[in-house]
Amino acid sequence: MELKQIILNCRNKQPNDEIVSVVFAKRINGKFQPASDAVVLEVEEEDWGLGNETASTKYPDYEYFLEMDIVQDFYEDLLANADYKSDDKKVEAIIHYSEFDT
Repeated sequence: MELKQIILNCRNKQPNDEIVSVVFAKRINGKFQPASDAVVLEVEEEDWGLGNETASTKYPDYEYFLEMDIVQDFYEDLLANADYKSDDKKVEAIIHYSEFDT
């Protein structure tokens, strides 16, 4: 699945206090892009550290992007901001946050 699809569909993911959903993605030319291949891995809260290990084993070319709850919170904030009306602008803002603000 493309990173853009995961970001735009983030509101469909229901929160779960016991499960951490983490987005991992491949970089294209050294950067996360809307078209980057991406996956969402779910790990139990107590096994969060194993998420990185699982990702590197199952998806060796993928890197940590963001936790899904962070994507969801940021996406909700962007919905209220008139500067981010288009889906592409929302996706670009979340990718920028992952690359430079975390």
